[in-house]
Amino acid sequence: MGMAVLVAGGIIACTLGSNVLGSAFTTSRASNAMVTDIQPRSFIATNKDLARDVSVRSRQRKYEIREHYREPIKMGMMGTKAGMTTYYDEEGIAHPVTVIALEPGNVVAQVKTKESDGYDAVQLAYKECRERTIPWPERQHLRKHGGIKAMKHLKEFKISDVSSFEAGQQLKAEELFTVGDLVDVSGTTSGKGFQGSVRRWGMKRGPMTHGSKSHRQHGSIGSSATPSRVLKGLKMAGRMGNERKTIKKLPVMLISDEDNYIAVRGSIPGKKGTIVEIRPTKLVGTHV
Repeated sequence: MGMAVLVAGGIIACTLGSNVLGSAFTTSRASNAMVTDIQPRSFIATNKDLARDVSVRSRQRKYEIREHYREPIKMGMMGTKAGMTTYYDEEGIAHPVTVIALEPGNVVAQVKTKESDGYDAVQLAYKECRERTIPWPERQHLRKHGGIKAMKHLKEFKISDVSSFEAGQQLKAEELFTVGDLVDVSGTTSGKGFQGSVRRWGMKRGPMTHGSKSHRQHGSIGSSATPSRVLKGLKMAGRMGNERKTIKKLPVMLISDEDNYIAVRGSIPGKKGTIVEIRPTKLVGTHV
């Protein structure tokens, strides 16, 4: 039994035979006598096998790369913003740096583990103070873990391995960081008070002359009919600053345990006297 179909100026002849597995398609062009034999069943089976192998290999490759590039999260420390200055390197290039003072403190107050607390972390105590200036429970907490003097600030640092830390241990900056390391500095930004939309969000002002009465006003805040309300998240006037911010990937330019300071290139949140946290930079996909 035979059947012929005309497709785009050519003739496709289909022949079915009982002694042949599958269907054999013979294509003949009217312009040139070119014949092509295709066996669809064997071709599809081959493609399935290849796709299965590729998927398995890709999963193994992703797993190996993920395990190879993972690095542990290292310990950080606390400091106090002292101010900014200019640092000239050996080539005479000027770098704007922020000096972070290391006041008395940075003592391990508690070591938390997965067995006792459900996660691994090291709690630091920073900045010595008079005992009567901190709450009684906090005072007893410091006495219980290592007999530490009264400290004003307590902060946890979640890290991968806490086996090398113990309560009462004094941390040194030169043991945690070296010149050239990248660090993330977190702190509270300077408060600016209640500010308008021009300063807070950088909006444009209106005309200042020709009878304009809309100089630094906000302008329209929504439609009257639809949706007949102010949409959430609209940028308007309000309190500016006094927020927790993190500046990432700041290179360490200078470090000294003798003079108790760390100098990083660039600016950090807050004003002079702001308590900041210094951590080794955590790269997404690199650290666990």
